[in-house]
Amino acid sequence: MLSLQEAIDFDLDAMTSGFGFTPWAPDTCPTLEQLMASSPSSTSSDDNAAACGEENEEEERRRQRRKMSNRLSARRSRARKQQRLEELRETSARLRAENRELAERLHAVARHTLAARCQNARLRAEAAALARRLGDARRLLALQRLARRHVTPPPPPPGGAAACAAPAAAAAVLASLMA
Repeated sequence: MLSLQEAIDFDLDAMTSGFGFTPWAPDTCPTLEQLMASSPSSTSSDDNAAACGEENEEEERRRQRRKMSNRLSARRSRARKQQRLEELRETSARLRAENRELAERLHAVARHTLAARCQNARLRAEAAALARRLGDARRLLALQRLARRHVTPPPPPPGGAAACAAPAAAAAVLASLMA
């Protein structure tokens, strides 16, 4: 920091060196003590302090408004987040219920399909058995027709048991074919 004399010398040197202009005449130039003692500097420091205090108060008010605004914004953000979370929970519950319903329907359809397949297998087996019986009946009928055409039974003997044995044997063969 400069001493008082250095400050006086500095100011005068700065004013007169190279500029060619002095704001005061040499006899009317105030001294540093006079300048320091003058009231405008002391009031300006009071004004500066008051202005600084007002600036600090204004800055504090702005800071408080920002804090309040940030708190409200955070509260709104948390509320939106909570609302979104509730919506997601509702959607999840609805989708889970729908999933359970679809799974139940799938199981019912699977049971119905299994029952239909079992019934189809039973009906196919029954159809195959009936087709075999029909084929056997057709063969028997064809044999009966053939037997009637080619085999003409001799006239029955007047009381002979051997004569009755041939038609009985043919009937037994036909009965075995039918079964």
